[in-house]
Amino acid sequence: MNKINVAIIGSNGFIGSHLTNLLLKKDNINLHLFGRSKESILDIPIEYNQINLLNNVENANYFKNIDLVYYLASETIPANSWENPLVDVQKNLVPFLTFLEAVSKLGIKKIVYLSSAGTVYGTTHKKVDENFNKNPFSPYGITKLAIENFLLYYKTKYGINSDIYRISNVYGAGQNTSKGLGLINTFLEKIISDHEIKIFGDGSNIRNYIYVKDVAELLSLSLIRDINTSETYNLSSNDTLSINEIVDLIKKVVSEPFEIVYTPKRESDNTAIDLDNSKLINVVPNFKFTPISQGISETYDCIKNHSLINFYGKSN
Repeated sequence: MNKINVAIIGSNGFIGSHLTNLLLKKDNINLHLFGRSKESILDIPIEYNQINLLNNVENANYFKNIDLVYYLASETIPANSWENPLVDVQKNLVPFLTFLEAVSKLGIKKIVYLSSAGTVYGTTHKKVDENFNKNPFSPYGITKLAIENFLLYYKTKYGINSDIYRISNVYGAGQNTSKGLGLINTFLEKIISDHEIKIFGDGSNIRNYIYVKDVAELLSLSLIRDINTSETYNLSSNDTLSINEIVDLIKKVVSEPFEIVYTPKRESDNTAIDLDNSKLINVVPNFKFTPISQGISETYDCIKNHSLINFYGKSN
């Protein structure tokens, strides 16, 4: 059986490390790992290369035999791009386009891209599927949608297919909350360290939450689908909850008492998003999402044990 050559850009990241661990167990792929850091955080026998997405010559050499690329690189969050929209263009859009230009004629068959469900659709008040109107109001979401559209351009011009996963709010072991992402992980860390959490607004914001192990499993679908096709999916669980409901679940898990401090809402936050994941689930009808109470409990235990990078390799 011919093996497929798969690259992960961002293998040191939160989702990337979990995806890497999962794909290591598959016999039908040759895995190639890339990231911004000088070395891999994972203690595994797979070659890792530090990548500069703006280095066309080097990247053309790295990716000359790659069939499928998981593009997980991202350097901004909605809050900081709200204050400076140029940051998202300079740190996300330009590197992405530069990379695609460098590898577009090499024979790569598919790019798997992580978009953002919470920002691409904008604020919605009903369940939204992949064909729903896109109304991003933050530079972060505008850039994500622009990259989705550029992927259509590269398919038309060069025949490169893409799977786009519009992902909801991910949580789980190894998330770096210092970047300002990860509500559940942030709450758990603050409860353990400060016995206090801060909520922007009144806690009524509605979001979907998905466990990182489930994300990795669902991203791997791109390896069993026809590599010569393109699709867009809402990558979300069945857990759409308010922030206050998340806090109620956390109270049942943690042993520490904690205070809740409500502060003024942030303009960059989406107040409501309810995702329809039926298209994705129709592909894997027997998939079982991790119950959110279990996911929160496992994440809490991991943080308490100081396993903040990942379950699989080097730790802090």
